[in-house]
Amino acid sequence: MTWTEAQARALITDAGTLKRGQELASPTKWGNLGQTDTAAWGECKGSGSKPYQTGIDLTEPAFKCSCPSRVFPCKHGAGLLLLLARQPELLSGVTPPPWLREWLNKRQQTQGKKPPKSAPETTLPDEEPASAPVATSDAEVARKKREAQRLGRMQQGAAELETWLIDLMRAGLAAAEGQPLSFWENQAARLVDNQLPGLASVVRELPTLRHQGPTWPERMLGQVGELYLLARTARNLEHLPPEIRQEVLQQLGVNVKKEDVLATQPAVTDQWLVLSQTTTEEERLLVRRSWLQGQETDRFALVVEFSFGGQAFPTPLIPTGRYAGSLTFYPGLLPLRAVPGQLNFFGTSSLAPVGGTMPAELLEAYATGLARQPWLRELPVLLTGGVPQQTTTGAWVLQFPLSEATTSTSPALVTSAETDTPAEVSLPLACDELHGWALRAVSGGHPLTVFGEWTGAAFRPLTHWPSPVALTPSA
Repeated sequence: MTWTEAQARALITDAGTLKRGQELASPTKWGNLGQTDTAAWGECKGSGSKPYQTGIDLTEPAFKCSCPSRVFPCKHGAGLLLLLARQPELLSGVTPPPWLREWLNKRQQTQGKKPPKSAPETTLPDEEPASAPVATSDAEVARKKREAQRLGRMQQGAAELETWLIDLMRAGLAAAEGQPLSFWENQAARLVDNQLPGLASVVRELPTLRHQGPTWPERMLGQVGELYLLARTARNLEHLPPEIRQEVLQQLGVNVKKEDVLATQPAVTDQWLVLSQTTTEEERLLVRRSWLQGQETDRFALVVEFSFGGQAFPTPLIPTGRYAGSLTFYPGLLPLRAVPGQLNFFGTSSLAPVGGTMPAELLEAYATGLARQPWLRELPVLLTGGVPQQTTTGAWVLQFPLSEATTSTSPALVTSAETDTPAEVSLPLACDELHGWALRAVSGGHPLTVFGEWTGAAFRPLTHWPSPVALTPSA
């Protein structure tokens, strides 16, 4: 397979390791370079008399190095991976050295010995648990008592938030605009004290909307309405059906453990394509969001994973990577987030994914999703046939032919007068000017296939593929 630098960087989570790896991604620092379809290797010159033996198992991928570093990949592994992406022709050897063959054989033996995951034990309705100790019963009673106490605090906090929101609307959004940051932070802190971190994060977002353009009152009003609905719903948790109750609890900030998801939800087996991958830093944690699409089920899945202290992410996903295996989705009204199971890497794809929707289908899917899950923040969508274009106001849009795009009169669509093309309709893009011009340059004025998130007001592009027409040289 052919590796790109973006795919290599996705596996190097530590910024310091990436910087040192870039310094080592030079042919003069390496000897005995080689690669096969499943492995790459080389010897990196160090300060000692012996070079560092560095190898990569490309099937996962996984790294090995004779240096004492405990970070994987280390700077030598990062340098070798970047060199493989930039100058693969330099890795001309075809016979793996003995130390690499030994490591690869041990990995294969270890993976072959891994026992299959057993299904969680269940108890039939008319069956008594075998030898249930008294201590377990006491622990269960204590757990239920803690849950009841937490539920009481959560519902009390939701009632206080409801009153606060009513007072906010009585004063009006004009008065809210002049409130200091402490006004919002104090309410968020009270919600955290009442074990409602999900609501607290939304309250902290409200003052930031004042600096996001002239439409901030409409956006703030919408979020206040969503908060009010969630607060009212939280006060009736015990009366909700299990599916809705689980969704509301997650919105309130009650995390579901991965182990519980794997034990209670069915796994979905497919061939998964990594459509996009973004990594951000939050309070000394690296947070990686990977959107995947099942090639047979056509189902989107969001895998969110964390890295602390430069450690590797739990699942070695790379952009445009293809994996065979299973994902297990979190319970909810519109399941999107998933826990990866055993995923076997089998290459990458530079081709645009098959399928794709047009604006009318997008708006219909979003309306359906919003009716099912009122707190839906973004909907994954693969759009095809749009041309990036800048409007007369400087904003960026994706233009679609009116006859094919939609017959809807949704206010989310930009009017054709803004682009001086009366035969077309456009979706607004949530991107800066640099990203807009990059999309325009890739398209060459021809339609693109773009994957991203629809927020209800704009489309946030995450990945794009040029159309075959755009790649055809002119005569």
